[in-house]
Amino acid sequence: MEQRTGDPHEPRWHLRAPQGWLNDPNGIGRWDGRWHVMYQWNPDDTVWGSIRWGHASSVDLLRWEHEPVALAPRPGAPDGGGAWSGVAVPDGGDVALVYSAVRDASDTGTAGVAVARRGADGGWVQPDRLAAPHPDLPGVVDVRDPFLLTVGGRRVAVQGAGTPAGGAVVVHDADDLEDWRLLGTLLQARDVPAGLAAPGHVWECPQLVQVADRWVLLVSWFERGDGPERLGVTAYTGHLDVTGAAPRFVPEVATAFDHGPDLYAPQAYVCDDGRVLLWGWSWESRDGTRPADEVAAAGWAGLLTCPRELVLAADGRAVMRPAAELVGLRGAPLDVERGLLVTDAPAWRVAASGGLAVSLVDDAGAVVDVWSTDGPAELLVDGSLLEAFEPDRGSTTRRVYRRPGQRWRVGVAGDAAAHVLRVPPA
Repeated sequence: MEQRTGDPHEPRWHLRAPQGWLNDPNGIGRWDGRWHVMYQWNPDDTVWGSIRWGHASSVDLLRWEHEPVALAPRPGAPDGGGAWSGVAVPDGGDVALVYSAVRDASDTGTAGVAVARRGADGGWVQPDRLAAPHPDLPGVVDVRDPFLLTVGGRRVAVQGAGTPAGGAVVVHDADDLEDWRLLGTLLQARDVPAGLAAPGHVWECPQLVQVADRWVLLVSWFERGDGPERLGVTAYTGHLDVTGAAPRFVPEVATAFDHGPDLYAPQAYVCDDGRVLLWGWSWESRDGTRPADEVAAAGWAGLLTCPRELVLAADGRAVMRPAAELVGLRGAPLDVERGLLVTDAPAWRVAASGGLAVSLVDDAGAVVDVWSTDGPAELLVDGSLLEAFEPDRGSTTRRVYRRPGQRWRVGVAGDAAAHVLRVPPA
């Protein structure tokens, strides 16, 4: 994707909407010989509202093409208030989109699950009935964001939720894709063992995947209080107990899934080769670094991270690293002289065996520290998005808005290599 707006903060190769607001990645999959990634989209404004599913596809995870809108709100229908987050699933040799259908966007209690199937023209036909209504579980609220998987030959679905005691993940039997059967809860915050983090009043966008012989549950959480809303993503590693009537997740390890302030709602996809790939949503800065009027003038807000692979560290923590396909973005090498890289390239990467120290510097010598580590690391920068990866610690995602006259300066330790990043020609 080439730059469209002339905005220096706009990415060159990351996936983003043609214009307007973007949030959660949805509908990730591979069919018809192409990768597909969808996302929550408001094409009419740079703020959340009138949510539908945007859609892009790629042959190689490097070059993305926009496709027609996949799902859209329909007045008077179960999704009249919005087609909220969900997934793409195999469906009898084809693909179905399973999503949160919200009748009234101001009332999350109207959220149910709908299943859209492909029509003769290749587009998706949205239904007039729900596969699962808002679940009737005492105290359970804000239920949404279905994710489906097969366990022990049975297809199950999980959804994020909240309870008076904290977040929760609801679980259903979804063998009949059109008629789900509520089983109960997969995990509640109150059942997380002492000593493991269980933040958030509501857990959203749950993702449950197997990595080697372990299971990983991702929950995106938010907390409301007297101050600003707090958000984050927690990764639990553990095992899945399927001995009872309902699957139960037993967490053994917990970690922050990303160490920066600007990643939320990652969605996972299990590839045919066993890899688990993820994309996350990176919003415009929540700390006011980029003012709302500047975002509105730019005409776009939010983008998706690079594709990442979920792996387990030696201690069992779930961490992310860049997808192997991203090697194909590397262009001309950049000079690293005497342990220093200085560049104003719009998109670049650097990797070093002994540590990185990233800052912004201007002609007057003013320095703004951005990020650093003393160990091996790889850094990907594209417009305003910085993604750092450390083998043992995982990822850090941060939006950085360079001002006129500022350049990137990276102190490099050990063996190092740096490159311009660009989308390869077709």
